Amino acid sequence: MSYKVVRSEEAVAREIVPTYHAHNFITKEISPNFSLAVNEAKDHQETETTEYDRIYYVIEGIIVFDFDGDHAEVKAGDSCFISKGTTYDFGGTFKAVVVNQPAFGV
Repeated sequence: MSYKVVRSEEAVAREIVPTYHAHNFITKEISPNFSLAVNEAKDHQETETTEYDRIYYVIEGIIVFDFDGDHAEVKAGDSCFISKGTTYDFGGTFKAVVVNQPAFGV
């Protein structure tokens, strides 16, 4: 396959928790190398240890990250790269593109 268009209605919608939802567009079924989702949160807060290299690109709102006491506010138009194996807290009300490498599967 040389290309794949994934329409918004084809994205796999998942409720991660009531305050955090994902729309998975590119999954490991399409590419084993990376995945892409659009995630939305409302008053969300969680601790995560990522199993992937991860990029957040904020479309709307602000994500507040805490990396072992180091705080970062990532606003609309900003991005944040997080290395595989990193434990961090994050939260806020936001809409963001999330890219994982290697690919996340649903």
